[in-house]
Amino acid sequence: AVVPVRRALVSVYDKTGLDALAAAFKEHSITVLSTGGTATALRGLGVAVTDVSEVTKFPEMLSGRVKTLHPNIHAGLLAIRADPDHMQQLAGLGIEGIDLVVSNLYPFESTVASGVSFEQCVEMIDIGGPTMVRAAAKNFEGVAVVTSPGQYAPLIAELAANNGSVSRKLRLDFARDAFISIARYDAAIAKYLSTVNDGSSVEFREYTAVRPLKYGVNPHQKPASICTVNGRALPFTVVNGTPGFTNVLDALNAWQLVAELQAATGMPAAASFKHISPAGAAVSVPLTPLLAEVYDVAGKNLSPMAVAYIRARNADPLS
Repeated sequence: AVVPVRRALVSVYDKTGLDALAAAFKEHSITVLSTGGTATALRGLGVAVTDVSEVTKFPEMLSGRVKTLHPNIHAGLLAIRADPDHMQQLAGLGIEGIDLVVSNLYPFESTVASGVSFEQCVEMIDIGGPTMVRAAAKNFEGVAVVTSPGQYAPLIAELAANNGSVSRKLRLDFARDAFISIARYDAAIAKYLSTVNDGSSVEFREYTAVRPLKYGVNPHQKPASICTVNGRALPFTVVNGTPGFTNVLDALNAWQLVAELQAATGMPAAASFKHISPAGAAVSVPLTPLLAEVYDVAGKNLSPMAVAYIRARNADPLS
């Protein structure tokens, strides 16, 4: 079901694309709550903004460390819209629901990379932002959460297509992305604090499926996928077909053998593997007329790499 967006809470460090978002807020008559620099920027774009402090009845405090950490905010995010008791509690306490959260976090990793002091890095550990994002993402059945300027366009398109509402699919997609962003953020903080504390390093790996495999080790093991690690590119390209897990291991082991052959001989090399064992390996030595005939390549113009491949493949052509 679609959820009408009547009230939005916006607090962003990166203000890229805020003008487009502001136009959508005005077009759909969305009430906007905000804080600090975000509120100033939105007002500059012609959006009527209610300061969060007016909702919480508390001023921002502790040099901005406490802004949105208040029941008047988080009850509005976490109340289950389909639960009459939740909605009755909100009404009894005079708390209004919040239908949309737009929040991107303090740039912790870039701050660390800039080489500033430990104290400055710690100050870039966002508390209020992740708390709002997690609350909104948990309650995605009633709340949409946007964590990147790259999500503004699909949000705006949905608001336009659904008369100011957003679909469940978009809310769930954005909730997933929100938890991914928080996990990355927390991992970066934990890694940094571990490093500066005793020189050790906590490592976190993020696997992203980028290509389906035909199957795993055996045909019954589906689904299986090739994954990237921490966003790094794959070390190979699949030229044709859909490999299985063993095919990938064959390719990686073949590459190691070929690399050693080329390093040792300085010649183009190739290898053929079957079930993670070499079935043939060769360097580019010209074929005799008889071998060319046997290998069914007589009269063909072959590159040195093609010759190495033909020799390796025909060392055990039945495997």
